[in-house]
Amino acid sequence: MCASGQGPGVLCLVVGPSGAGKDTLLDGARARLGAAYLFPKRVITRGADAGGEDHEAISETCFETLEAEGALALSWRAHDLGYGVRTSAVDELLAGRHLVVNVSRSVLDEARARFPRVHVFSVTVPESQLRQRLRARGRESHEDIEARIARAAAFEVSGDDVTEIRNDAEPDTAVARFVEALQRVTADEG
Repeated sequence: MCASGQGPGVLCLVVGPSGAGKDTLLDGARARLGAAYLFPKRVITRGADAGGEDHEAISETCFETLEAEGALALSWRAHDLGYGVRTSAVDELLAGRHLVVNVSRSVLDEARARFPRVHVFSVTVPESQLRQRLRARGRESHEDIEARIARAAAFEVSGDDVTEIRNDAEPDTAVARFVEALQRVTADEG
């Protein structure tokens, strides 16, 4: 029996191009939402001191072992790194909690096929603003930035289970939009 008495929680998948502000939205929502929402750390094959999001840093060998043992409910590769979500976090769905996690667009179909209640939040930002954010990070070359922008434009996220979150405002406004959308979707699914 689920804690909510209504069935499993909603697997809320947050997708969007690098630089769209997904981590800002996730951090802001985590601070505003209660215990019914779980924001698990992702498992990533990069060092803990690499900057960016708070994550569980593991070696490539450990990542491959977790995949082989079925300890990752979702896993994918991007930018020469392995990313994953532990099965133990997804188990919280059975307790009626809503799981909110940043994933690659490449795992959406797999998640939709494997989990009964999935909703996708597609974070978008105007191209000029995305380019400005990527430049401000100072981590990519001009060519890398243009390649990221081209990938973002080429990949459309669609479906009845998709809500677009336009992240073109001040962080507080964008977080409020995201929290409202999360609450609306999880209430509708309940």
